[in-house]
Amino acid sequence: MSENNSDRHLVHVAKQATGVMTYQLIGIALGFGSNLLFARLLGAERLGVFVLAQTTLLVLSLAASFGVGPMLLRFIPVALSRGDREGAASVFAVGARIVLVTSAITIAVLLLGRDVLANRIFNEPRLFSLIPIVAIAILPAVFVKVFGFSLRAIKQTSRETFCVEIVAKSAKLLVFLLLLSAGLKLTGLTWALTASYAAAAVAMILIVDRHARYLTRGPRVATVSTRQIFAFSATMTFVAFMNYSLSITDRTMLGILRTSEEVGIYNIAFLISNMLTLVFMGFNNAFSPLISELHHNDRKEELHNLYSSLTRTVLIIVLPALIWIVGFGDDLLLLFGGDFQAGYLAMVILGVGVLTRCAVGSVGTLLMLSGHQIYNAVNIAAVTAANIALNLFLIPRYGVLGAAIATSISLAAINVVGLIEVKLLIGIWPYRLSYLKLVAAAAVTLAGNLYLRYHTPELSFAPAILMLVATFVVFLGVLALLGIEEDDRMLFGRMMRRVGYGKKE
Repeated sequence: MSENNSDRHLVHVAKQATGVMTYQLIGIALGFGSNLLFARLLGAERLGVFVLAQTTLLVLSLAASFGVGPMLLRFIPVALSRGDREGAASVFAVGARIVLVTSAITIAVLLLGRDVLANRIFNEPRLFSLIPIVAIAILPAVFVKVFGFSLRAIKQTSRETFCVEIVAKSAKLLVFLLLLSAGLKLTGLTWALTASYAAAAVAMILIVDRHARYLTRGPRVATVSTRQIFAFSATMTFVAFMNYSLSITDRTMLGILRTSEEVGIYNIAFLISNMLTLVFMGFNNAFSPLISELHHNDRKEELHNLYSSLTRTVLIIVLPALIWIVGFGDDLLLLFGGDFQAGYLAMVILGVGVLTRCAVGSVGTLLMLSGHQIYNAVNIAAVTAANIALNLFLIPRYGVLGAAIATSISLAAINVVGLIEVKLLIGIWPYRLSYLKLVAAAAVTLAGNLYLRYHTPELSFAPAILMLVATFVVFLGVLALLGIEEDDRMLFGRMMRRVGYGKKE
């Protein structure tokens, strides 16, 4: 029996999302081990200098990329869906020219201003000698953004994640160990960071050349209005900076207004709750090229069905994980030390904020790739301002808990507003009656977890993980009794086959 278009899209997203999440998990393990090694060998002081160099690179590469990555994701899938490879190649060529110019300007400004940056802004003389290395890293870092989005645009999202999570992190560790043997620690780690971006960029270029050679060797004359490209890229640059500001406001202001100990407690709570976004990002990144393709070819029904199915699938994975955090998150925090249990309630509140993001689905990406990116810009600017105000009000009064409340309210606000805008501007809505089954399954599972928490002593790592497995079993069992949707059955079947379980086709 042949699959219809919606089924084919679901199969594609399932394959890509499974690959993305698998590589992300490996990358988390690799990154954790590497960061532990870096911290032990460099010590807190020198590692702090490296973090300043790394942050400088992150901010400047964000500026130098000038929103070109999202622009490629917006225009290339549309051209390819219409069989216009030359149009896709011309968009890529314009984007490449833009980032070459912006990168050159950014590098020049950084080198000219390195004394001001190192000695006046950061008041860290050791940063001065690292800035030329950071300057060298800017172009490969920008290439990672541009070619990464290009891989998404040609529906090779899992390969982008492989390059970022596996290739880059492995290269960083290996180069650092090599330079460490020559006695280089801080300088060696900075060069290793540069090498990680270079390795990922080369890997991405080779993959793009293999799967979409027409992009890099196509016509150089734009078939899309250059003005339209610049307008979109400029808007997305603003959105990127606002997103970055929103992501660091809570910890930055907590550090300013409270103690470093509270920052440490909050940071662990934030990192654990933020793990829930891995599922959302895996599906969102795989979904994104299809948004451009379906919307700009007036295939609204397919877009609506895919949006609804993927949002529900993300919730099926995220809900039991959050319920486990609610029930046994304090045991998880205890693994980091007794002091960190003070962040339990903050972790739960942050998890609820992440849940709102997952519950509304890819609203930000839908607005961006359907030509309504200005709404993204307005939303993020308003919410960033509100987040700063909330943190200023709540942190002095409630500390870690106040930062969590401010962040979760901000996340909920931007996602609910985005959901309404998607309904009004695009005319699609993710929710169906089948979502009530998720609510029922979540209620039963939560009640069971809270009962067990009340009657169970503190758990070590292994029993806590068993409780996580049990939480998923109960949630999925209740959902199965209520009736699993056909889309969910197909998606999870494909995902299981992707990671090696079930029948191969």
